[in-house]
Amino acid sequence: MKNNLPFCLTLAGFDPTAGAGVLADIKTFESFGVYGMGIITSNTFQTDNEFIDVQWVDVTDILGQMELLMKKYKFKALKIGLIKDFDTLLQVIRLARELSPDIYIVWDPILKSSSGFNFHSKQSLQLRYLVDYCSLITPNWNEFETLWDIDPTKFSTVETTSSILLKGGHRKEKIGCDMLYSAGQSIEIPGNSFHGKSKHGTGCVLSAAITANLAKGANLLDSCTIAKSYVEKFILSNDSNLGYHDNK
Repeated sequence: MKNNLPFCLTLAGFDPTAGAGVLADIKTFESFGVYGMGIITSNTFQTDNEFIDVQWVDVTDILGQMELLMKKYKFKALKIGLIKDFDTLLQVIRLARELSPDIYIVWDPILKSSSGFNFHSKQSLQLRYLVDYCSLITPNWNEFETLWDIDPTKFSTVETTSSILLKGGHRKEKIGCDMLYSAGQSIEIPGNSFHGKSKHGTGCVLSAAITANLAKGANLLDSCTIAKSYVEKFILSNDSNLGYHDNK
């Protein structure tokens, strides 16, 4: 193994199909030449098209693993996926910033599974100001509307110190085109809809790919653009609902 591979850490759920969650993140990290490590935030009962239940890992266990890993390894970037609630998110971010103040933190706010399972209610999102502690947030249109309670077309009016990548998979117009809002600028990242064709775990793969590229030193726009191209290849990799990872 090369001695200069950057380290990435993901906190995400365990999906037994390996299409989403921590296993998908690790696959994505490795395909970009990044050494990935992972901490399980939950155990899910699901297939690629059905979600039955979720069992949450206690926050003390998550923080204990984080502290152990982050004290030994210099992580360039951290990705947070499925997480129990905003209180857990706050504790995770605080520890990450304490142990590594300059780490990139990418949060993929998974509020609902693609099969329709709700993880969080609007009432549990009262601490949404915590997003300011993140470097980048990657909501789809429905997640954005739930988090900020405004029309996604007005997302550039949101006051936040973090950057936002508004994913375009659920857009009514220009479907497949993402919008990156960073440092007061809105930048469109063109994409394809593939006539509605998708894969299980595309959101996880996209945010993991962004995280990996940030860890390698790419700027935010390039990281998002490269990640989007990777996800489009992932979507077209086969005819099933489970994508293949190939970055050649």
